[in-house]
Amino acid sequence: MAKGKLKSKPQAEKPQGLSTAQAAEQLGVSVEWLRTQIAAGAVTPARSSAKRNARYIFSETDVAALQALAAEDPAAGGTAALARVSQLEAERANLLAQVAWERAIAQEQQKALEAELARTEKLSADLDLQRSRIEALKALSAWDRVLGRHKTI
Repeated sequence: MAKGKLKSKPQAEKPQGLSTAQAAEQLGVSVEWLRTQIAAGAVTPARSSAKRNARYIFSETDVAALQALAAEDPAAGGTAALARVSQLEAERANLLAQVAWERAIAQEQQKALEAELARTEKLSADLDLQRSRIEALKALSAWDRVLGRHKTI
């Protein structure tokens, strides 16, 4: 071995998979239900290599097996169904708020459009009046202008 270089210990690779909390969240079940299934021998997840507080590591096959069990067990799906209902209710409330907001914007735009329409109609009426006045002035003869009839038009 070369001088000054220390030989490092090989590091153990972490097992790939989900923790208990992650698996419970993905499956939509409680952590207690997962622990019950492990105790019953339904699955045997790997354990982390920590000396203290070793934790379960769930592989994809463990998750698939637990998913099948959760589908069959009505007690497991209860919390998932309630969580999904709560999520859907929150999404519904959010959508209703968005619809109310968009309606308010549409009403403001409708009012602005009606004001512009009224302004356009007034300008159109003024334009027609000016056109008729110009036509009347064009119809006057030179003698009518001398007599001052153009002032009354």
